Amino acid sequence: MSKGKKRKARKEEEHAQKVVNTVFVSLVILALLLLIAFSFFG
Repeated sequence: MSKGKKRKARKEEEHAQKVVNTVFVSLVILALLLLIAFSFFG
């Protein structure tokens, strides 16, 4: 049973890492879009 729990925990960690990476990438893209928008309209 402990093996199954460990495997599940590892899977959840990987999923959390994916979510963090997705959020980070989307924030970087958003920042770049804002910078481009300000350079055009600013």
